[in-house]
Amino acid sequence: MNRIKEFRKKKNLSQSDLAEKMKVKQNTFSQWENDIRIPNVKQALNLAEILETTVESLYK
Repeated sequence: MNRIKEFRKKKNLSQSDLAEKMKVKQNTFSQWENDIRIPNVKQALNLAEILETTVESLYK
């Protein structure tokens, strides 16, 4: 289970907004958020940076 949605909502970002910042499709981002797929290491680090947290915090 991840906490991506929790951190995304704290930043008042939609899935589409964050997907655009991450340069991925909204569907891909939705799959990350719903634990269907996981981002690669580079994407996870970028996501954590955008959400101003750590990768570890996203996946506790």
